[in-house]
Amino acid sequence: MEKAQEISKKLNVECDASFSSGWLHRFKLRHDITGKTVSGESGDVECETVDHWIQNHFPYMIKGYEQKDIFNADETGLFYNLLPSKTLAIKSDTCHGGKKSNVRLSALLCANQMDLKNYLL
Repeated sequence: MEKAQEISKKLNVECDASFSSGWLHRFKLRHDITGKTVSGESGDVECETVDHWIQNHFPYMIKGYEQKDIFNADETGLFYNLLPSKTLAIKSDTCHGGKKSNVRLSALLCANQMDLKNYLL
């Protein structure tokens, strides 16, 4: 709302508007503006595909191994220089990310089926 007041002053708009949250809500409705999440890559997997793989392929992969010898590892990262992933846009517009900072902190998490052990990689 402060930005609306600032713009009205810069444009020398004479008005007695109180820029409240209700005013902002009606403005967004009037101009078909909504909050959107800027999406990058789509990494969704169908649940049926995962279920099929777990039932039909996974048992053959782990056959002959003990639970203590079966590990799962996954990399995760924190992009601490990124801009917010949400923006205001016209409802019919699609949101695609532009150039993003690639400065990140990465971690590899790993655990077996029996218990959590610490290993230095």
